[in-house]
Amino acid sequence: MRVSARDMMKAGRFETFETPVRHAPVVEPAPGRPRINKLAVLMVVIFGVLAARAVQLSLAGQPESARIAPRAAPAPVVARADLVDRNGVLLATMLPSWILAGEPEKIWDPAQAARRLATVLPDLDIAATERRLRSKAKFVHLKPGLTASQRRAVHDLGLAGISFEREQRRVYPNGMLAGHALGGVNRENAGAGGVESALDAELRRAGVGRVELSLDTRIQYALESELADAAWAAKAKGGAAVILDGHTGETLALASWPQIDPNTPGAGSETARLNRASGAVYEMGSTLKPFTVAIALDTGNLRLTERFDLTEAFTIDGRTFRDPHPFVGPATIREAVAHSSNVAMAELALRVGAQRQRDYLGKLGLLERTSIQIGGAPAPLLPRTESRLTTGVLGFGHGLAVSMVSLAGAYTVFTNNGARATPTLLRHRAGEKVRLTPVFTPLAAQETLQLMRDVVIEGTARRADLRGLDIAGKTGTAEKIGADGKYAPDVLLSSFAAIFPARAPRYVIVLALDEPQRTPENGNLATGGAVAAPAVGRVVARITPFLATTPVHGSAEKRGGGDRRP
Repeated sequence: MRVSARDMMKAGRFETFETPVRHAPVVEPAPGRPRINKLAVLMVVIFGVLAARAVQLSLAGQPESARIAPRAAPAPVVARADLVDRNGVLLATMLPSWILAGEPEKIWDPAQAARRLATVLPDLDIAATERRLRSKAKFVHLKPGLTASQRRAVHDLGLAGISFEREQRRVYPNGMLAGHALGGVNRENAGAGGVESALDAELRRAGVGRVELSLDTRIQYALESELADAAWAAKAKGGAAVILDGHTGETLALASWPQIDPNTPGAGSETARLNRASGAVYEMGSTLKPFTVAIALDTGNLRLTERFDLTEAFTIDGRTFRDPHPFVGPATIREAVAHSSNVAMAELALRVGAQRQRDYLGKLGLLERTSIQIGGAPAPLLPRTESRLTTGVLGFGHGLAVSMVSLAGAYTVFTNNGARATPTLLRHRAGEKVRLTPVFTPLAAQETLQLMRDVVIEGTARRADLRGLDIAGKTGTAEKIGADGKYAPDVLLSSFAAIFPARAPRYVIVLALDEPQRTPENGNLATGGAVAAPAVGRVVARITPFLATTPVHGSAEKRGGGDRRP
């Protein structure tokens, strides 16, 4: 008989107890499919927006935030022709260079960066560089004109935030040589003085070609060396000199002292930057006396045989003039020129008259600014009146201020039988016609030249009469106007204008010292005969081997007399 559990429970014969029940494990329910789909769509949208922005930036450039302080644009590459001397020697050219630049926000330690840069760039201004690297600008220029080796040295420092920009730089491989004549260029490689300024358009048009100048670097070096030595010896404030080929007007050398280096435009003192050869005008004093003589000869107001009484003073409209070393007895024109008589020249000027005097000075090119290819040439300072007094003092070189280049150009009348050649810094081509301005008859020019030879043989320029040289010329010692508006007897411009060889005149040289002092080296004299004439003699001795000249052998024909103030 089978008994069920229910029957047992009804009979009370079944004990109750709990039996554990096994349940299925609890599992977290998975998210619903709609949420997954939404997340996927959102991710697709985000990546799509980023991709679209990337495409936009690649097509449109930098975002506006990056344009707030743009990186400075590199200097434009400017084509500029080379400058060479008459023998093809390179005077100026364009070379690639680099600008040292920095991004201040990437510089960790500006002071340390500036000091490390200075270890390979010794001329770098450390303080200024540090200030630039501390600025709030995005980009700064630190130093222009780095060479390839300097760029490599800076690169090897491994400084973060330091970079370079390529540029073209004007380079003058001969340094200071002919610095005033060449001039220089500015930051944009445009002409800024000298030939570079005067021929700026031509040099740009020529591009990668070259422009030939009339300068000869050998003659230029000799002239600059002797000018500097003379200036130092005389303790002069400055000096200048010019050498011309008198037949063509070509400038073989042009120097101003103190010198400048065109590789560093704007550097140096104001005194050094002044081009005294063509950029300033001076009363040249007795170097103008040969023109007074030539004018008188040309107009028939002078005979070589007549004599002058130089023992007496000469009075013009109440003003009295005396020679510092009066002659005893009558003097010939030869003696008057050799010993630089003011009295004789004033008398001759009055014979000629104001109008004819002005006409001749105009044909000599002394009444207008020089046309030589150098920027910044000033106009001459002319007399305000045409009175008898003005005419008389002009006869011995006062009252008219001209440039030394203009004076040198006027002296070419003695190399061209009375015709003047215009000074130029461009080389003449073979067969090219030279434009000459007729001024004097050949006879008047030749007779005056012989009188200037006497100045060197036995007059105020005896110290230029070196053995083997054949020089003619005229010294000048002009008093400069002082602060009180009057001529100061101890503030001088001392000069010598010369022609050589005198027997076959070809070359002109003018050399002047500005405010020379009396020193033991010049015999305690600061005159043109004491300080300028010897320097010209040394220049001629050095450059004669480079020129188409034949030296005259033997000593001077005659010597004598003491040095007289010209």
